[in-house]
Amino acid sequence: GLISPVRLRKRHTQKHRPDAENAQDQRLKDGGDEDYAEALELLCEYARWLTVFPVAVKHFLRRNKRKGWSNDVRYKKRRFEIGPLLTDEDARNVILEYDDKDGKPTTDSKMGILARAPPLVVLNRLHEYAYDIAHHSYIHGSDSFAPTPQGRAIFYQQMTDQLNTLYGSFGAMERIKGTPLPFAYAIHLRTFLLLFLFLWNMVSVARYGWVSLPFLFLLNWALLGIEAAAVECERPFDYNPNHLTLGKVSVVIARNIGQALKEVVR
Repeated sequence: GLISPVRLRKRHTQKHRPDAENAQDQRLKDGGDEDYAEALELLCEYARWLTVFPVAVKHFLRRNKRKGWSNDVRYKKRRFEIGPLLTDEDARNVILEYDDKDGKPTTDSKMGILARAPPLVVLNRLHEYAYDIAHHSYIHGSDSFAPTPQGRAIFYQQMTDQLNTLYGSFGAMERIKGTPLPFAYAIHLRTFLLLFLFLWNMVSVARYGWVSLPFLFLLNWALLGIEAAAVECERPFDYNPNHLTLGKVSVVIARNIGQALKEVVR
């Protein structure tokens, strides 16, 4: 729905002037159709920030500390993931959560002050671009394809609803990250499980002898595996192989957004 005004305006131009597509391309090369170029630029900026959103969520959900990674190394790796989508200044606001005493983003989490949640920085910027896109003029020479005020309000409301869905999804993942199993519950469960297995193994060996060991091994492996799987599912956003592949999800989203943009500009 976001690309609808630009797409409809292009169809409107081509419908009333069949030769407008070639002429429009020439005007864009010559810098004549500034309004259409500005509309496309707004759309591209929105797409860039929308592509960065899953990357920012991934960085926020995964723990900052990783073996062998210093603060500078972690920042460089995350900056490489964002690439040319954002400027260095915007990238620092998206990647770094802490500010120094002068109010500037810093990689030192020990000396800095927690100042921002990077996914919220991205969503706030998307709200700004959504407003600009909804209230753009969409003027082409003497033709005006500007929506009515009611149309602008409806379009902006639809975009806001989609962004609010992203807010809700991010909030749900943040709650999963920040809500581990209660400590007393985990200790009680593991203690009872180990005690149960210990007594069962002792009784089985005393009654059936050493022949029962293979069966006991399988039973212990099954029950302890269930407990280990519960621990893995408790925080599914870390770097372990059993956790969610957030990087691949970000790549798929970026490709889908790029495909949608190609449908508009070609």
